[in-house]
Amino acid sequence: MKQVFSTESNTAPLPLPASVSAEETARRPHPLPASRTEFLLSDTTLIIDEKRTLIRDSAGMGWSNMVAALTHSQPLEDYSPANSYLFFAVPLEDMPLAIQTDGRIHEAEMPAHSHGIIAPGVSYTVELQKPGDFFYLSIRNEVLVDVADELFGKRLDDVDMYSPLQETDKSLQSLLNSCMHMLSEPHDSGFRSDYIAQAIVAQFYSKHTQLRDVPRVMDSKIPLSQGQMKRINDYLRANLHGAFQIADLAASIGLSRTVFFERFVHTMKYTPNQYLQILRIKRARQLLRDRKLSLVDVAFACGYADQSHLSRFFKRFVGVSPGKYRADLLGVSADMRR
Repeated sequence: MKQVFSTESNTAPLPLPASVSAEETARRPHPLPASRTEFLLSDTTLIIDEKRTLIRDSAGMGWSNMVAALTHSQPLEDYSPANSYLFFAVPLEDMPLAIQTDGRIHEAEMPAHSHGIIAPGVSYTVELQKPGDFFYLSIRNEVLVDVADELFGKRLDDVDMYSPLQETDKSLQSLLNSCMHMLSEPHDSGFRSDYIAQAIVAQFYSKHTQLRDVPRVMDSKIPLSQGQMKRINDYLRANLHGAFQIADLAASIGLSRTVFFERFVHTMKYTPNQYLQILRIKRARQLLRDRKLSLVDVAFACGYADQSHLSRFFKRFVGVSPGKYRADLLGVSADMRR
């Protein structure tokens, strides 16, 4: 089958083959109504139903910056609306398929362990032509913002991202394989996931983005008001022990997710997730004053998966382990630090 998934042209990465007639086009994938409502994870468009079976996913593993799933799919036709995530799809065997995006239709046989990439803001319809296993990974928008700032010193609006649909980048393959294996090795994977998400985005940026010649200027840099920050702090403190969604936090002060994220970073100089970690460590330092609480109790109360998860973040922010901090604070012996 002719390969038309190409990354050779950044300006038109998905050209429509000239040989595709209007009659053939009419028979190819077209956007489907979003009638199915069973979503794998919040804010993603991966639907689990009779056509797609979930093998395992990252739910409950403490991955704060990305979500992942290993699935078995029957032949299907599926529509995914545009969202704010950077999305990767990896077939675990050679997979013939057809895809429609931006009004263009493309066909190819994706080799096993190659990867298709969908940039934020891109919708598509895909037709899988035979059964097979897939690994899917979505990386949250705030990681894209952070890495764009670190690599380019630019806002995300100043970076054009492309959607190559048949890639074999060895570095990305290795990183995506690591994520897939982490689904079977949940211990401490939440801690590792923060770093691997940034590495994947950095590698994606190095090959599939272009800085705009004339950067967009923000209409205004509006800080959050004191009242809005109070509501944000109240919301986060009430949710320190569990997960939260940026969209829910934005809704709590009546802003869209995008506007909220920009104003929060402008006001606090941290992303919401970074600020949440600061609040969690602050709460942990308070709880460590109570010697009746075990380190496991403190970890759970502050939203960490276990004692080792707490210890890693605590050392990063405070410089010592929670046990050492408690011992120094309370003047207890070394035996009490455990």
